Amino acid sequence: MRGPALLAVSLLGLVACTAPPRAAAPALVAAPTTVSHEQAVRALADARQLIERHDYARARARVTSVLADADRWEWFDVVADGQFLQGELADRLRTPREAADAYARAYDGARKLGDLERGLRALNALANAFLDAGAWDKAREAAGAASRLAAGRGDLRAEATAENNLAEVDRIAGRLAEARRGYEHALELARQAGDRAAEAAILLNLGVTERQAGRLGPARARFAAAQRLARVLDDKRADAYAQWHLDQLEAEIRRSGGTPPEGDDR
Repeated sequence: MRGPALLAVSLLGLVACTAPPRAAAPALVAAPTTVSHEQAVRALADARQLIERHDYARARARVTSVLADADRWEWFDVVADGQFLQGELADRLRTPREAADAYARAYDGARKLGDLERGLRALNALANAFLDAGAWDKAREAAGAASRLAAGRGDLRAEATAENNLAEVDRIAGRLAEARRGYEHALELARQAGDRAAEAAILLNLGVTERQAGRLGPARARFAAAQRLARVLDDKRADAYAQWHLDQLEAEIRRSGGTPPEGDDR
């Protein structure tokens, strides 16, 4: 029985309407490489450290310095990892269209390499970039592809991320009952994978969905569960986010007479 394969279609087509048009590239002239494959890999490791130190300009320069050679000599591991780093940089700089373009190129490199793990990572990041860019249909397409690929591979962690992204599309569209079911499925997958950070994030998303539906009691329960888990993980950002919602919910519950309403199960 054959295992899952990366989609043969390039997801560069998915970003065509979100990324600005590129000028036609001049034909490449045969030239000796300026770096070796080993040097290119080291440059990406350096760029990763620079990103962690928030030195984004130097990180971008390090990545850019090796991508032309990686494309020319078909070092698809360097292409996939380098473009993924470009996507992360764009995420941090809050330029989601640029991020989507980079993640699509990272996926294309992973597909050519035949690397399922890199491909899944790029697809899930691409879906997030589309969500940030407001490209809901494209986010659904990328997340759906990631979910199918992860399920075929048996990668529960990646499938949980993809299902969470699909549920987020439903929540943004106001399909709250569908979003709730999607988040519940993602939560189950995250728990099976033992991914407690993902579990906390999905619980927060469930809390937002319940609150949006006017189901204040279930929303409070979700945020409280997320906060407990965030404190176990020492995730101060998630803890603070949950606490902010819990404070808002308590005020809403008091205004409603002290009984948390269940709301409209849309």
